[in-house]
Amino acid sequence: MAYKDNNHDFDYISSAAEEPEGVYALNRDLNLAHRIMEETGANLFLTGKAGTGKTTFLRRLRKESPKRMIVLAPTGVAAINAEGSTIHSFFQLPFSPFIPGKGFLDTDTRRFRFRKEKRRIIASLDLLVIDEISMVRPDTLDAIDSVLRRYRNPALPFGGVQLLLIGDLRQLAPVLRDEERQILAPYYPSEYFFESHALKESGFVTIELSTVYRQTDHEFISILNAVRDGKVDHSVLDRLNTRFDPDFHPNPDERYIRLTSHNRMADSINQSRLAEIPEEGMTYIAEIKDNFPESSYPAEYNLYLKPGAQVMFVKNDSGTDRQYYNGMLGEVTGLTEDSVIVRPVDGRPAITVGKVTWENTRYEIDEQKREIVQVVDGTFSQLPLRLAWAITIHKSQGLTFDRAIIDAGYSFAPGQTYVALSRCRSLEGLVLGQRIPPSAVITDYKVNSFISESERNRPNERTIDAMRAEYNRTTLADLFDFRAARILFDDYHRAVTEYIIPDYPAHYEPFREASEIMAKDLEQVGLKFIALYASAPIAPEHFEAHPEVLEKVKNGCAYFSKRIKRVIDVTKSVTEKLTNKAHVQRMENAYHSALFALLVKYRVLRHLALVDFSPAEYIAAKAKAVLDASAAKNSFGK
Repeated sequence: MAYKDNNHDFDYISSAAEEPEGVYALNRDLNLAHRIMEETGANLFLTGKAGTGKTTFLRRLRKESPKRMIVLAPTGVAAINAEGSTIHSFFQLPFSPFIPGKGFLDTDTRRFRFRKEKRRIIASLDLLVIDEISMVRPDTLDAIDSVLRRYRNPALPFGGVQLLLIGDLRQLAPVLRDEERQILAPYYPSEYFFESHALKESGFVTIELSTVYRQTDHEFISILNAVRDGKVDHSVLDRLNTRFDPDFHPNPDERYIRLTSHNRMADSINQSRLAEIPEEGMTYIAEIKDNFPESSYPAEYNLYLKPGAQVMFVKNDSGTDRQYYNGMLGEVTGLTEDSVIVRPVDGRPAITVGKVTWENTRYEIDEQKREIVQVVDGTFSQLPLRLAWAITIHKSQGLTFDRAIIDAGYSFAPGQTYVALSRCRSLEGLVLGQRIPPSAVITDYKVNSFISESERNRPNERTIDAMRAEYNRTTLADLFDFRAARILFDDYHRAVTEYIIPDYPAHYEPFREASEIMAKDLEQVGLKFIALYASAPIAPEHFEAHPEVLEKVKNGCAYFSKRIKRVIDVTKSVTEKLTNKAHVQRMENAYHSALFALLVKYRVLRHLALVDFSPAEYIAAKAKAVLDASAAKNSFGK
C-alpha cells in the first residue's frame, strides 16, 4: 500500500514489490485471480515478473476472503515476511526426501502425531497459500498431500483443500544436494513444484501478472524480460554491458549497494569497509522471547555498527510516520545504547531507530469466533538494520534499489542474474562490476516448457464460468456423499462387534439397524441425489432459475439429518468399560473418527435444511461444523 508522507515527499511502499493497491481494480489479471479464489475451488499458480502485484494480491486476499486459510513459505525468513509459518514446521515434515508411495527416508512417525488443535485447523481449512513456491520441491507438495489426506478426505488430492501457489519460476529455484537429486530423480523429472504427483492429479490453472509497477523505463523492462526468459542476444548483452565499469567509485553522496552472487563476497566487502572506519563502534544484541528459531532470524543477532557505516533497513516502519521501508539505504551518524541515528541516502532528515519486533506466529482455533487465527509463538527484537555496502543476490529478492553495483558475472543458478538486475528501478541506476556473459543468464528448459504450456492454457471468462459450475457441482455432491462417513462407522461397528457385543449382545440389533441406515438410507439415497442434482456442472444461474431445486436440496438435507441423527445416537450408546488397553485404544480411535465424521455431516445438513444452498454457505457451514464437532466433549464409554 502506498503511503504519502507530506513532510518528506516520498512514497512508502511495501518491501516485497512496489505494487500500489489502487491498480487492483484496474488489473484484469488480478481480478481474474480473485474470482478463481472466491468463486471456484480450483488451484491457482499466481506468477509474474518482479513488482507485478503478487504481494498486493495476497495482502488483499487475507484481508477480504471469507475462506479459512493459512499462509506458509519454504524458509523461515520468507515465512516471517509473509506473516505466516514455514511449511516444515506447520506440517511437522522432516527435511529428508519424500518418496511417493513410501514416505520419508526419515521413518520417525512421531512428528506426524499432531495435537488436537492442529488437527482441527487442518480439518476446517478451505485454502492453503504457499508463498515463494518457486523454492518448493515437488516431493514437499506430495508430503503435504499425504498429511491433508490423512486428516481430511483421503480420496481427494490435498484432502480437498484449495491451493494458492505464489511465486516466479524465473527467480530462485529449489536447492537440492546432489544425493537428494539422485534419490528423487526416479520419481520426478525435475526439482520444480509442478512435478508434484498430487498437483498433477488435482490440476491447477496459471495466471501470470504482466503489468510491472517497479520499473517505468521501457528499455530496461525489455532487457529484463529478455534476461528473465533466457532470450538474450548480442544486442541485449551489449546494451546491458554498457553499464560495465570495473573502476567505478561512487560519489559519497550517492550511496550504492553491491549485489554479489556468493555470501563470502558480500561478507568480505562489508567487514573490509567497516574496518576502514577508525571510530569505535557498538554491538547491539537481539532480544528473543519464547520460540523463535535461529534459522528464521530476520536480522543479525549481534549487530556491530560504527558511525559512517552504510546500512539497509530490513523491515517496514510500522509506526504512523512511516519513516523507512525494507531495503532503504542510509548512513549511521550516531550511536546510543538503545538506538541508532541513520541519515537516509536520499537526503531526508535523519531517523532515530530503536529496536523493533518481529513475530514468529502459529495457527490455532479461536473458540469464541470459531475461526483460524494466528497467535504469537515467539518474538525477535533488534535494530531493523544490516551492513549494506554489499548483500547477496539471494537476500536482495523482494527489495528495490535506486542505485546498485551488480556482480552477477559468476551467477551459478537459474534466475540469479534476473533477480539481481530486477532489483533496480532503472538502467541508469545500475552499474555492473562484472560483465554479464551469456553463461550468466541461466534458464531451465523444463521451466520454459512449463511456462509455454501455461500460456497456451491461460484461463479466461469462459474458463472461470466452467470452474464455477464445477465448483457448484462438487460442493453439492460432497454434501450428499456419505461414503467416507460410512467407512468410518463400519470400522467402529467392527470394533463393537469384536469387543463389546460378545459380552453385551443388546448392542447387536441397534448397530445392525444403524449400519443399514448408513448403507441404504444415507449412502445409496445420497448417491441418487448426486445423480439427480450434481452429476454435471451446475451453472450459478441454475439455482436462481430453479427455486424448486433449492427446495428439494433443503428437503434432502432435512431427510438425511434425521437419519444420521439416529446413527449418532447408536454410536454414543456404548457405555461399557473395557479392561484390555489395546482394545480400549482401538475402540477409542474408531469411535472418535466415526463420531467426528457423523457430527460434521449432521450439523451441515441441519443448517442447510433451513437456508438456500450455495458453495459459500456450504463451505462456511462445514468449517463451523468441523470446529464444533472437534471441540465437543464426546469421550468413548461416557
